[in-house]
Amino acid sequence: MNTDEAYSNANIKSNKDKLQHVQDITSLVLGIASGILTLESIHGFLLYVIGLTLANGLFYVICGEGKIDKYFKSPIQEVFVSGIVGNMPGFVMMWCLVYALVSTSA
Repeated sequence: MNTDEAYSNANIKSNKDKLQHVQDITSLVLGIASGILTLESIHGFLLYVIGLTLANGLFYVICGEGKIDKYFKSPIQEVFVSGIVGNMPGFVMMWCLVYALVSTSA
């Protein structure tokens, strides 16, 4: 049996939308946390990578029930790699905004 036949495009899009929502919120919260902690340089990016990887791992375990390949065509790429790269601008925006607010008020 062809594996493409087993997937429904509507369901895959719905799964990607849910994952994207989780990753968007997580990256913004991590940006706020980095700004509040006044992290600079590599320390802020490490918080981002570790935090988003943990959030993606929880999504993998909780929502995918450990069988995420049933819900995504290429789960590692879609869940872990794309999320980290794609949500970087939102993280950096919140990090810079909150960092500037915290450092000017101190």
